[in-house]
This record gives sequence, structure tokens and C-alpha cells, in this order.
Amino acid sequence: MSADTKELRGDAPTELVTALDALALAKDLTRHAYVVEVLSAHVNRELLRHIVETNALRGNPLLAALSRHRSDS
Repeated sequence: MSADTKELRGDAPTELVTALDALALAKDLTRHAYVVEVLSAHVNRELLRHIVETNALRGNPLLAALSRHRSDS
């Protein structure tokens, strides 16, 4: 992970924050460290999913058409 950082801040429902605090406490982490861990895992799963999709669809005309459509936007 890059040494560069950005602040991540925002309001969330009290019930969610309470649950995050409990889960972080169970792992002996701060809320922030736990949220970064969860978000990092989520991003890694999503990126892997997109890589698999792209590789599986390589050569499929629908993927090529979608790529052209995105570049036109």
C-alpha cells in the first residue's frame, strides 16, 4: 500500500458505528484501522473480480463494444 494517505471522513448511522467499534475491539484494532482493513479487502475483491471478468471476456465483441462506449463518454 502506498505511503501517501488521504483523510476519509463522513457521518454514518449510529448502529453501524457501534457495530464497527465492536468488531474493531474484537480484533484489538481502532475503528479507523478496522475500516481501512475492511475497505482494503473489499477493493481487492472487486479488482480481482473485474480482472477475472475482463480476462474471461477477452475477445468477446460485447466487451469491445463496451470499451468503445466508455471511451466515447
